[in-house]
Amino acid sequence: MILADYLEPLAYDIAFWSLGQVSPDVRAQDQGPLSVELVRKLRAAAIIVLLTKADVDGYCHNLIRAARVRERYLELVRKDGLVDDHHFCAGRIEGFLAACAAEDFALARTIASLSPGAWRSGHEYEDDFCYAQALFNLLAPQRDGVALAAICARWKGALKGAPGNRLAVIEALRSNDASAFEASFEGLLDERAERISADIARGQLEEAPVIADRLVYVEGLALLRIARRLGFPLQPDYRYCPSLAMQAMVKPFPGE
Repeated sequence: MILADYLEPLAYDIAFWSLGQVSPDVRAQDQGPLSVELVRKLRAAAIIVLLTKADVDGYCHNLIRAARVRERYLELVRKDGLVDDHHFCAGRIEGFLAACAAEDFALARTIASLSPGAWRSGHEYEDDFCYAQALFNLLAPQRDGVALAAICARWKGALKGAPGNRLAVIEALRSNDASAFEASFEGLLDERAERISADIARGQLEEAPVIADRLVYVEGLALLRIARRLGFPLQPDYRYCPSLAMQAMVKPFPGE
């Protein structure tokens, strides 16, 4: 199949999964995995629309929809007191990253505010929690430098000497070091390329979200949006992060 051929069946799939998020017949405890899958599919739709139609608005709108799925899940958890749900973790930041990649920082901050502020051992890795908290801090209306330094120190300890390209990116953003950001971001892209090669080698099922994610790195684009917001100079293009995806949305998000 060519990439564009995935879009129509993916749209039907998204419509089906979206019904589950609002259906009274779906148990509250099932909303977590449902929201994860829906975010994944909407991110894929965003990428395919961008690459096959050069539709920046469609790309951003689908990413915003993905972020709103996570927002609704977090609101439901808090409303119904389901704070023990496995997916209620700060480190599950795919929706947050989607909002950042679409440059909807207000939505990203809402997701951050709804996310738990404590590490949920057994439900998320500690380094994922630290990554999320660092990003939340960077986007806060008033950044807390002391808290961010403490998060990074904790993160370094959680890695136990393992390489940490994400931590290096955050440290560069924290210290306002443009050259360190470029170097660490390239390291993150190298890590991305290695992961894709490993997935191909093990015969990963090539469904639409997998193929789309191999082509465009939404997490990387989110980091670039944050860096630009913080005043960092950026290159016109990066691997897996096409310049088209960094263009601003023209038509406002139309809603669901």
